[in-house]
Amino acid sequence: MDTTATVEALVGLGILLTALYLQSESFVDPLVSGIAVQSLLLAALLGWLAWVYDNWEFGAVAVLVVGVRVLLVPYILRRQIRAFRWRAREIHASQRVTGHALAAVALAIVGWFVFQQTLAPSLPAVPGVALPFVLLLEGLLMLATRRNTLVQVIGYLEEENAIVYAAALFALGFPLFIEVVVFLDVLGVVLVAIILSIQRDVTGLPEAEILEELSG
Repeated sequence: MDTTATVEALVGLGILLTALYLQSESFVDPLVSGIAVQSLLLAALLGWLAWVYDNWEFGAVAVLVVGVRVLLVPYILRRQIRAFRWRAREIHASQRVTGHALAAVALAIVGWFVFQQTLAPSLPAVPGVALPFVLLLEGLLMLATRRNTLVQVIGYLEEENAIVYAAALFALGFPLFIEVVVFLDVLGVVLVAIILSIQRDVTGLPEAEILEELSG
């Protein structure tokens, strides 16, 4: 395995581990940090590919990912958390996170197997080619099983990371790579702003009725 393949595999493993961590955490603040780390790993992979292939598009997307998904969106989400003066958490979340974590591991295994049997034969032999698909499933699982709006936003960001991750592995020569990523980032920021604005207008505080204050 050459150096590029090794880097892709290691970064892919790190991204997968962050996805599993997100499923096992119920506090929103650590979840925000987790999705920021995942996005930073994705940006590092894009930066590495930009250097290896001397491709400025990868470099531009890496900068965009850092600016929007590592810095801007986490900053917005953390401001919402701090507005409550406590760490946001879903009610009874501690009773469900074990099930979420086990479901995430099972989904990763099943998703990898299904991908290898169905899609992999028709795709180029790229290290970690199944990981974006698994990451997409993990994001869908978070969207489907979590009740907290902020956590669902994080699930959406994970979906976006999966799409950009897949594009990074196969996008050499793809002329709309930057345009697609810019569209996803703008859409993500707009959705975050709209969701939080609606929550403030309807409840006065985002998720006011489904957050609990934890002491100790």
